[in-house]
Amino acid sequence: MSSRQKKDDSTTRRAFFQDVTAGAAGAAFAGALAQLGVPIIAAGQESKPAGYGQGQGGPASKPPASKQASSAFFKNPPPWPTGTTGDLYTHLFSTKLRENTMVPEIVPGPQAYFRGDSDLPGAGINMGWQIFIKPYRLELESHHHDTDEYLFFLGATFPDLVGSFDAEIEYFVGKEYERHIITQATVLYLPRGLEHNPCDIKRVGKPLFFSALQLAPYFNGVYQTEGYREFRSGMKIK
Repeated sequence: MSSRQKKDDSTTRRAFFQDVTAGAAGAAFAGALAQLGVPIIAAGQESKPAGYGQGQGGPASKPPASKQASSAFFKNPPPWPTGTTGDLYTHLFSTKLRENTMVPEIVPGPQAYFRGDSDLPGAGINMGWQIFIKPYRLELESHHHDTDEYLFFLGATFPDLVGSFDAEIEYFVGKEYERHIITQATVLYLPRGLEHNPCDIKRVGKPLFFSALQLAPYFNGVYQTEGYREFRSGMKIK
């Protein structure tokens, strides 16, 4: 690999990490996983030589306002708003996400869950974020929902949640129990009414990040042996 190629690759990785963590959503996501003990590779952090970003002995100067506001998607954004004060939309924010884990030896705690309508009245989704460090049978029987569901199987090392995937998961879909083996970062779409599971996390080479998003105000489903089940809220911790 040439020195120029190494430089280009390094620049690309640094720019990617800065883009991800610059946004509020990216920062919040990184913070949540950090609380769960997920390793984060700060690819954008590197030492700077003395005087970096400084003029003739003066303090470091900020980049021009026009450059601060630019991005790959918005070339000519409007002026940044000064904002107003008040509590008109305070009820739309929820920070109560942390819950204890039931299997700490396999799923490190605490975990993060958004319990939909229970956490934010009127919300139409519920989802959770879990890190698995050992094999585990996540689901033991098939079930279906009356809403769509999305399952995310990713690696748990920033910044490359795709490349850091190192696991093997056995998953069954449909009333026929069609068997699938997941060995790479995957998003699984489960349309409403479609039977799915069991799910066996058979091998975990590196920490596995799993998230389930259901388009319903609280978790519910019709299970193979127990019929309809629902779960509206967990015990939140600080």
